[in-house]
Amino acid sequence: MENPIIEAKKELIQWIKEMDELEDIAELLEIKHRMVSNVVVAEAQAEYVVKDDFDDRFAKGLTSAESRKRTKEFIEKLPWKK
Repeated sequence: MENPIIEAKKELIQWIKEMDELEDIAELLEIKHRMVSNVVVAEAQAEYVVKDDFDDRFAKGLTSAESRKRTKEFIEKLPWKK
């Protein structure tokens, strides 16, 4: 018994060979293009793996003392009404 997928492909190939309408062929090419584009996009996204660098960024961040100092300076610079 033959694989049903192969059977279906053969049937489609024969149908396409007998096709004469340019509009129908253009529609099939559009379907093909969409399918190929989806695969290309999915592959391209796999190349960009995001590195988890939270610990590095956290180490470069402000200390609690520096944060308090900056907050105090900011509050002092606010235009308080006297």
